[in-house]
This record gives sequence, structure tokens and C-alpha cells, in this order.
Amino acid sequence: PPPPMRRYLLLALGSIFVVVADQLTKIWAVSALSLSPPGGLPEDASHILSRVQVVFDGWFNFKLAGNKGAAWGLFRTLPESWRVPFFVIIGLVAIGVIVTLYRRAHGQRLLRWALTLILGGAVGNLIDRVRLGFVVDFIDWYYGEAHWPTFNIADVAISVGVGLLVVDMIVQGRSAADAADDPAKATD
Repeated sequence: PPPPMRRYLLLALGSIFVVVADQLTKIWAVSALSLSPPGGLPEDASHILSRVQVVFDGWFNFKLAGNKGAAWGLFRTLPESWRVPFFVIIGLVAIGVIVTLYRRAHGQRLLRWALTLILGGAVGNLIDRVRLGFVVDFIDWYYGEAHWPTFNIADVAISVGVGLLVVDMIVQGRSAADAADDPAKATD
């Protein structure tokens, strides 16, 4: 087994990479897309004025948005005095759970990558919540009039990480089923 600190290198460096990519793209989005006065965003996420930068006409734009809620705006109507502390606490608990699961993921490379991506995304969005009281989103996918909720790089990392978690559960489930079907493999 790798030395104890080396085991956490992927978690640390991978998460830092996601956080830096997320925060840099959000800085770009605010500076390039915001119609607010230079140097800032409004305190209320619902008052963000944004220009739209078309990337692929009919499919993909950059458009600044502030998300006061969770995924797809869940819990956005909670009073701010409850909402921000609620999401900060949830974020900190999630970080603790992810690190604990990572510690227990011996030899499970796919699971470790999944947790690394999820951690980086969670920290990226947590930084926004602490700093702004909402999450900066700017990626707008759509077809015709049907728009997917606007998202950011942290959300992409979380989604890919969750996808890898599902794949890992399927692979681990098959491995366990194969071991149960073949007692010789179970003793290996």
C-alpha cells in the first residue's frame, strides 16, 4: 500500500485542480458577461444582469446567473438567514463524508476519482456560497426554447463524479456477484 500521505495526493491535487478551474472560469464569466458595475455582482442573485455570449447557436451559450439554491434551484426560497448557513453546513458535512469514504476506498481507483471530482466541485460551490451567498453559474445548454438549468464547472465535476460513482457501484456489484457465484474467487 502507498504511504499514508501519498494516498491523499490524488484527492488533494485533483480537488485543487477542480476548484481552481471552477473559480477561474467564474471570474472570467463575471468579468466577461456581467452588466453590473465593474468589480462586482449584486448582493441579490436574482438581480444579475448578463449579456449572452453564443458559443454554438441553438445549443450552447454563456450567460451569467446566480443560483441561491441547490441543484436546479432547490431550496432557493429559504430565507437568506437560513439558506446560507444551511448550505455551508451541508457543504462541510459533505466534505467530511467524502474524505471518510476516500480513506476507506482501498484499491478502488474509480471510486477515488469519483470522490475527488465531487469534493472539488463541492468546495468550488461552497466558496461561492460563503463569499457571495449564492453560486455563480454561466453555462447554458438548450435546444429551441428548452433550457437545461444553468450550471458551472463545479457542477460538471460533481455530475461526472456521481456518474463514476454509479459505474463503480455497478462494477463492484458485479464483482461481488461473481465472487458469490464462484466460491474459489471469494477466497482469493
